[in-house]
Amino acid sequence: MLSTRFKESFKTALAMTIAYGIALSMDWDRPYWAGFVVAFISLATIGQSLNKAAMRMLGTLVAMAIALTLIALFAQERWAFMLILSIFLGFMAYMMGASRSPYFWQVTGFVTVIICMDGGLDPANAFDTAVLRAQETGLGILVYSLVAVLLWPSSSRADFDAAATDQASTQHQLYRAYLQLMQGQGGEEKAQPLRAQEIQLQTRFGQLLDAAVAEDYEVWELRRQWRHYQHLSADLTETMQRWRESFAEVQTLDLHLLLPDLTAYGDELERRLAQVDRVLAGETPQSAPQALEMPLDRDAVKQLSHFHKAAVEVTRSRLQHLERLTRSLFEAACDIKGVGKAVAPTDEARTPSTFFLPDPDRLANAVRLLAIMWMAYLAMIYVPAMPGGAGFVSMAGALGIALATMPQVPITMLILPSAGSVLFAGLLYIFVMPQLSSFTGLGLMIFAVTFAICYLFAAPRQGLSRAFGLAMFIVIISVSNQQTYNFLTVANTAMMFPLVFVIFAIAAYIPFSTRPEAYFLRLLSRFFRSAEYLMSTMNWELGHKLSGFDRWKKAYHVHQLNTLPQKIGGWAAHVDTKVLPGTTPEQIQALVTSLQALSYRMQGLLEARSSPQADLLVQELLADFRDWRLRVQVAFQGLSDDPAAAEQEAFRKRLSQIMEHMEQRIEATMDKAAEGQLSEQDAENFYRLLGAYRGVSEATIDYAGTACVIDWGGWREARF
Repeated sequence: MLSTRFKESFKTALAMTIAYGIALSMDWDRPYWAGFVVAFISLATIGQSLNKAAMRMLGTLVAMAIALTLIALFAQERWAFMLILSIFLGFMAYMMGASRSPYFWQVTGFVTVIICMDGGLDPANAFDTAVLRAQETGLGILVYSLVAVLLWPSSSRADFDAAATDQASTQHQLYRAYLQLMQGQGGEEKAQPLRAQEIQLQTRFGQLLDAAVAEDYEVWELRRQWRHYQHLSADLTETMQRWRESFAEVQTLDLHLLLPDLTAYGDELERRLAQVDRVLAGETPQSAPQALEMPLDRDAVKQLSHFHKAAVEVTRSRLQHLERLTRSLFEAACDIKGVGKAVAPTDEARTPSTFFLPDPDRLANAVRLLAIMWMAYLAMIYVPAMPGGAGFVSMAGALGIALATMPQVPITMLILPSAGSVLFAGLLYIFVMPQLSSFTGLGLMIFAVTFAICYLFAAPRQGLSRAFGLAMFIVIISVSNQQTYNFLTVANTAMMFPLVFVIFAIAAYIPFSTRPEAYFLRLLSRFFRSAEYLMSTMNWELGHKLSGFDRWKKAYHVHQLNTLPQKIGGWAAHVDTKVLPGTTPEQIQALVTSLQALSYRMQGLLEARSSPQADLLVQELLADFRDWRLRVQVAFQGLSDDPAAAEQEAFRKRLSQIMEHMEQRIEATMDKAAEGQLSEQDAENFYRLLGAYRGVSEATIDYAGTACVIDWGGWREARF
C-alpha cells in the first residue's frame, strides 16, 4: 500500500517532468516558469491545489496588465518607474495582510516585478515576456491539475466533513466545560485545551472550506450556506469566550436561585449543540430547538448588591445571546444537510467593514518591502558587476513579498535552507547535467530530484526547506533547448543570497525593529493607547455629536482593541525567554490571556455604553462615572508607557474605593426615584452598564497582577 507521502511526491515529480517536456517541445523560452508553478501549487488535496492554481493564474493575468502599463508609461523614466513599481508592490504586501486570498496579492506583486525587470530592460520584448509568463503559468496549472485528477485523486471533501464535525463536537465540549465552570464545577485545566483546540479547528475548517468549494460541486452549490454557518460558528466561539470572562463575578452567587430555569436553559443549549454535531455527521436530528426564556427571581435579586445585580444581568445577557446563536447554528446545519427549512444567510453583511481602517503593522510591512526594493534597485545600478543584475531585484522582490506577512521569521532561518539548496543544485548542474544528451536523461533527473525533495521534506514544518530546494533546483539548472553550462550561473546565484539577506537584515529595522521582544512591547503600548482613547470617548458631558472624523477614529481604535491581542499572541510565540531572565513562556501566555480578557471587557463596555440610559441615573451618577473613567484612563496611559506601571494592590484599592462609593450613590439614587420613574428596561440597561464597568476594572487589575511578575528590564535591552 503506497503512502500519501509517496503518492503526492510522485504526482508532483511527474507533473514537473511533463511540464518541462511540453515547454521544451514547443521551444518556449524559460520552461522553468512552468516548473515553478507545479512546485508551488502542489498541495495535499485537489481542492487546495486548484484554489491556489486559480489565484496564481488570476494574479499572473492582473500582473501582466499592470507591468505592461508601467513599462509603457515609464520606459524612459527609470526613477519614476521604480517609484511606482515599489509603491505598487507595497500595496500588494498591505493587501495580503487581511485578505482571504493572500496568495493572489502575492502572485500579482512578484510577477509584476519579474515582468517589469525583464521587460523593462528591453521594452520591445516586454509583451512577449508577459505572454510567455502567462502561457507557462497556464501550462503548469493544466499539467498538474490533470495529473492530480487522473492519478490517485485526493479529495478534500472527507477532510472537510471531518473538520466540520470535529469543530462542532469541540464547541459542544467547550460549552459544557464553561457551563460547569460557571456553576463552580470543574476547572480551567479542562477548558483551556479545548479552547486552543477549537481555535485550531476553526482555522482548519476555513481552509478546507475554500478547498472543498473549489473541487466539490455540492459544496460549491451550498457555499453561501456554509459561509453563513462558518460566520455563526466564529460568533459562537467569541461569545462563549466573552461569557467565560464574566464567571468570576457570579461564581460566589447562587445562580440557580437567581435564575430558576438555569438548569433547563443550559441543558437545552447543550442539546442544540449536540444536535448540530449529529446533523453535520449526516444523522437526523432527534428534536427541534425548544422555546426558551430566562426569567429572574425578582425577590432574590433584590437582596443582592447593585454590582452583583449587574453581574447577574451580564451573565443573563450572554446566555440569551448564546440561545439565539445556537438556534441559528442548528437551523443553518439543518439547511445545509437538507433536513430543515432554508435559512437566509444575512448575518455576514452586518459585520462592519474595516477596509478604510489603516493597520499600522501591515503598513510597516509595506514600508519594509519598499525599502528592500529600493536597496536592491540602487545596488543593481551603482554596484559594478552586481550578481544577477535585474534578477537580483526580482529575487529581492519575490522573497520580500513572500515574507511580508511573516516579520516574525528571523533571517537566520533562511540561511541553512538556501545554502543547502544552492549547493545541492549546483552539484547537479556541474557534474550531472553535462552528461545528459537527451530529454530522457534530463526527464529522469528532474523526476528523481523533484520526487526526492518532496518526499524528504513532506512535513508541514519542513515547507521552507521544500520550497527552497525546488526553487533553487529549477533556477540553477536553467533548462533550455540551447543548453549551455557556466560555473558563473551557480556562483552568481550563490552570491545573490547573502546580499539579499543583508538587505533583509537592514530592512528588519525599517520603520522599526522586528525583534520579537521590541515588537511585543510596541503592540502592547498601542493596545493601551487605543484603550485610553476609547475610554475618553465615554464622556456623558459631551453635548455635541461626534464628527465623521471622530467616528472614523473611534472605529479605528475599536478595531485595534479587537485585533491586537491576537497579534500579540502571535509575537509571543517567538519571544526567546532564554535571553530574558525572570520571564517564562507561561508568564507571557498568561499576559496575553489577560489582554484578551480586557479586550472583551472593553468591547462589552462599549456595547453597554451605547444602550440608552435613564436621565435620572446619568445625572445623579455622572461625577462617579467620570471619576472612575479618569482613574482607568490614567492607568491605561501609564500602561502604554510602561507595561507594569499599574501596581495591582494599589490599583485594586483605588478602584474598590470608587466602586464602594458608587454603590452607595446608586442605592441613594434608586431610593430617591419616584414610583414608575425607572422602567424595568431602564434597570436592565443600567445594570448591564454597571457590570461592564466592573468587568473592565477587574480585567485591568488582573492584567496588572500578571504584568508585575515579569522582569521587563531585559525586554528593552538592545540586541543584534
